[in-house]
Amino acid sequence: MRSSNRSRIVFAVLVVVGAVALTAMLAARWKSAESSPERLTSGATTFRAEAPKELEVWRRPTTTDPREFAIAYARAIWTYDTTRHSYTDWQNAVSVYADPSSVAPQVATSLLPQWAEWEQLQQHKAHATTTAVTLEVTPELNAMPHRGQAPPGWHAYVVYGKQTVVTDTGTKFLDRQAAVAVVCTPTCRFWSATAQVSS
Repeated sequence: MRSSNRSRIVFAVLVVVGAVALTAMLAARWKSAESSPERLTSGATTFRAEAPKELEVWRRPTTTDPREFAIAYARAIWTYDTTRHSYTDWQNAVSVYADPSSVAPQVATSLLPQWAEWEQLQQHKAHATTTAVTLEVTPELNAMPHRGQAPPGWHAYVVYGKQTVVTDTGTKFLDRQAAVAVVCTPTCRFWSATAQVSS
């Protein structure tokens, strides 16, 4: 009887010791995982992945100046970095220039490259910057409000810019041109645009 009791006590002690040892081992592993370089590196990578992808030049100005707004829009459609953002990021940034309750966002993004062109740019790690942006009002554009062909607060310009496109195969310099219309009542928003490219 005593032998049976001793066996039970020894068994219970072994179970308790085993449970304590297992707990200590799991705690040590957990602490080690918390401070391991892989964990820290992984955390750093995750942090970088969550960094904003929007380029500074894409930011839509809140302004009552139609010239400033037209130039900002032109810079947004002519500036990109395929190593920092996706095509969707670019589309979203450009569509913000327009009134979301109309078809204007689709028109605003229509001046961006097509998906196939974007994929080519991405394969070559392309990025583009835009300088020397100027604008002018043509007689045709100036006449439109007087003919009743434009809403109140409408302004239109031909915007010009010099675009530098850098890829892994070289650098290209392009002359960019777009006719951009905005409506300011009084804050400006995108109305419409058409573009052409010449090298």
